[in-house]
Amino acid sequence: MRSSRDLCKQGFTLVELLVVIAIIGVLVGLLLPAVQQAREAARRMSCSNNLKQIGLAFHNYADSNKVFASGYIAKIPQNITSSERSLWSWGAFVLPFIEQGNLYNLLQPGTTLLEQQAATPIGLQALQTPIATYRCPSDSGPILNNFDDRTSDSPSATTNEYNRHITTNGTNRIPIALSNYVMVGNPSDSTTPIAFSAQYGPPKGVGFQNSKVGFGDIPDGTSNTLLVGERAWRFADLTVGAANALGFSAATCNPSGSWNVKSGGLAAIGIGYDGINWRANNRVHQTRGFHSNHVGGAQFVMCDGSVHFISQNIDYVKGTVTAPPYWTTTFAKLICRDDGLPVGEW
Repeated sequence: MRSSRDLCKQGFTLVELLVVIAIIGVLVGLLLPAVQQAREAARRMSCSNNLKQIGLAFHNYADSNKVFASGYIAKIPQNITSSERSLWSWGAFVLPFIEQGNLYNLLQPGTTLLEQQAATPIGLQALQTPIATYRCPSDSGPILNNFDDRTSDSPSATTNEYNRHITTNGTNRIPIALSNYVMVGNPSDSTTPIAFSAQYGPPKGVGFQNSKVGFGDIPDGTSNTLLVGERAWRFADLTVGAANALGFSAATCNPSGSWNVKSGGLAAIGIGYDGINWRANNRVHQTRGFHSNHVGGAQFVMCDGSVHFISQNIDYVKGTVTAPPYWTTTFAKLICRDDGLPVGEW
């Protein structure tokens, strides 16, 4: 027969309670990574869909214009003067084909100058409007690209070579909408080929200064040639600035200085440089290349419109554009549109 003391006993003992808490903690520890992985998988899928839309936009642009959109347009190709402080990039030209026709009609890229639009309240508001198609959901970057390599993680830096601002008068620095996608320009270890330098030869990718690359200009095959790839706002503990959605300024933002188009153009164009997800503590290298917050690699859209996740371990060796093995590595061959080399498995 049970005693009245046994009948009055209620709840858990301290030991039982601690055991329950420990079990709950273990379950949470097991489930949390799975939840985070599921969320990242969803974000990566959304990023892939963005690139599919971008690839389709380039195809529709090519249907209308017989060539892919230019990496960026410079009316004074070699040295930008004070009459052309800021330049439109590919992100502005394909706006009608990503359901942003109203924004395109307001900005009129190619008809008006970028600095003219930035000097008006309506134009500036449009330039600073975030475009979801140009943003990777896994990226932590701000809405407006305020990156300036003189201040970000490096207070002692004295150069302004890789800022992402635009300018209306050569001295002001105006942030516009950030983008996580850059057009593929060259496999070279230099920014120079983007602006057609005799030293490094013409660009071998699809997007560069005043580029007019059509399907017939890609003899290596559209399924073997990269078109647009990812670049993160912050990677390997360094803020590297991602890219700009619609355009950029010449590098110095200084009317008395040298207008360095090739460096400014890296706000819209990427080069192979050190491969994918290069982790060395060097912002200059990372601001030029391709990387993402997806673990293990970055996503690219090919010239045929297909999207691929490319491993950061893809065959690649840094070098010059004429010296093997760099030129014959797999990543370099995917960047080049007309090298005549078979890509193979990747």
